[in-house]
Amino acid sequence: MSAERPLIGGHVSTRGGIDKAVDNAQRIGAEVFQTHPTPAQTWTPLRLDDIVLGVYKEKFARAGLRGHYLHAVYLVNLASPKAFLVKQSVGSLVHYMQLAERLEADGVVFHPGSHLGAGFEAMLPQMGAALREVVVRSATTRPLLLVENSAGSGGCIGCSLEEVARIVEGAASDRVAVCFDTQHAFASGYDVHTAEGVAHTLSELDRLIGFDHLALVHANDSRRELGSNVDRHANIGDGEIGSEGFRLLLADARVRRVPWILEVPGETQDGPDLVNVNRLRACAGRPPAQPEAVAAV
Repeated sequence: MSAERPLIGGHVSTRGGIDKAVDNAQRIGAEVFQTHPTPAQTWTPLRLDDIVLGVYKEKFARAGLRGHYLHAVYLVNLASPKAFLVKQSVGSLVHYMQLAERLEADGVVFHPGSHLGAGFEAMLPQMGAALREVVVRSATTRPLLLVENSAGSGGCIGCSLEEVARIVEGAASDRVAVCFDTQHAFASGYDVHTAEGVAHTLSELDRLIGFDHLALVHANDSRRELGSNVDRHANIGDGEIGSEGFRLLLADARVRRVPWILEVPGETQDGPDLVNVNRLRACAGRPPAQPEAVAAV
């Protein structure tokens, strides 16, 4: 296994304020973390004043954390044939990118959405234009805009690596990269639980997208079988991918170089926890983390 270690963390709550995410990340032994700064099912923006921002930055620096990613709201749909929804989606992503810049976060992850029957080819130019608009309007220098592969079927956009690649190509910006979700890939038919399947999946990722465009991995086991097209996350080692699948993925230096973020239910259904962080660390050949001792690990 490569000596280069991946940074490992999880999606944590911001309940009580954005600074509380730092506490929650430390509690699960995370080195990097992801948040929904605003409710995931609303367009409500976050009004972040300088005092709150200062508290967050002080906590982040003191904790020794190595990265923060924002997850855009689930309402975003750049492929919609409804012009007003595309406009709202662009505005929301611009807000998140500007928020990420203020928080000195590394990127904003978003789901491409659904073409609602209009067809991928028909909506691809619109998606490219929308992404270019987000990049121009956000005028940020640090955070990346990360296209996440999808799990669903039908009108879902980005279920195949080829579609993700074409979305990134259409954006025509070095600010747009990719977040690879293991469960979504598995649900879409990419076998990431056998040696042959992992080798093929990573070969396709390299051929179609390129590892220079891979910026983040969402590490999730799958409750459902290969090719189910169902988005159901399981704890690491408890699902259809299994611990061996994650060991195989993490044996490749090309995916070890980017951060890995857990979005699993957790042992008590409260989200990613220390147990799952340490399961993934074990798959990467790393020693267990200790809560609230990230900087020393």
